Amino acid sequence: MNPLPRRAGEESLPSSWPHDLSHEPTLKIGEVTSHLRQEFPFLAASKIRYFESQGLIDPYRTDSNQRIFSLADVERLRFILVEQRDRYVPLPQIKEMLAQLDSGRATQEHPGKLRALSSEPDVRPTPGIRIRKEELAALTGTALSEIEQLVDAGMIIPDARGRLTAHAVDIVRYSKMLGEAGMDLRSLRQVKNSAHAHAANVASHLATERARNTPLAKERVVNESAELATMLTNLYRALLTENIDVQLR
Repeated sequence: MNPLPRRAGEESLPSSWPHDLSHEPTLKIGEVTSHLRQEFPFLAASKIRYFESQGLIDPYRTDSNQRIFSLADVERLRFILVEQRDRYVPLPQIKEMLAQLDSGRATQEHPGKLRALSSEPDVRPTPGIRIRKEELAALTGTALSEIEQLVDAGMIIPDARGRLTAHAVDIVRYSKMLGEAGMDLRSLRQVKNSAHAHAANVASHLATERARNTPLAKERVVNESAELATMLTNLYRALLTENIDVQLR
């Protein structure tokens, strides 16, 4: 797609982060999802529109109101998706991070680079697929007998064909780390049961929206459930940190 001419009276495009990439609007929304599909297989145009409604991105609009994106917009979307998926940062906080980058208050190319990351390669299956126990053992460097122990304890639950979700990779990794730190399976089951209860609460909270069974309602359920999960995760982390601090005084 050829670059669009600027509208009359428009001297320059908005100077938003990243500043070192082209802000020339050349990409339709379908082309943007294609650019990001390898990293984010389930990214839909509806999610990009949702980010826009939350003030995280501001694509160019043609006279016919069609959204057109730049390479800078694509990188901005990548930043949002990585922060949300890999670091569980809620959208309001991501919005503030972007505001700091836009204004120059944050001088780093990517504030996420300052976060402590594991030195081990982050190998994981594509979200949404199912994997066998043997694959899970290989992905996590865990003995198959230990995988079976986690299955027996109800930490991971195979489907009728004995397959597990992609989330099982993180469940096994963190369960293994906590076990090596001295936490027993009983303690881990308490965390699992709490997560199950909160997931049921989220599903109940969104029951009315789910019952509408329309494309728009499904989009809202996906977006709202992700936001609620992030907020619950951050609330739990804050409560846990506070309670540990009190217990150790």
